[in-house]
Amino acid sequence: MKKLIGLFALFCFVTIAQANDNFTVNAKLYDNKELIGLPTLVVNPNNEASISSDLYSFSLTLTPVDDSTVNLATELELVGERIAASLVVELGKEAIINIDGKELSVIVNKSSS
Repeated sequence: MKKLIGLFALFCFVTIAQANDNFTVNAKLYDNKELIGLPTLVVNPNNEASISSDLYSFSLTLTPVDDSTVNLATELELVGERIAASLVVELGKEAIINIDGKELSVIVNKSSS
């Protein structure tokens, strides 16, 4: 019985620890190969995060897929043009999308709060 209680307590701890995981998204925004911005966002899973400046507006929603992969639903307005994309990103690896010279590069890492 004590082993069962111990396993249950461990499972609850792991579940609570995973629920507190946030993610850091480091992005690079380019317009025709010219670097426009380097935003960094700390994102709670399944919640929208956004940042903007005079030259761009960037928002995303991050959904964990498994321990090493997340899905990003992004919207980017860059120099007056809007693009939206959804991409699957492996943690710690760069993912790049380029649409008509507007480029978004992201690296996502897990960061516990």
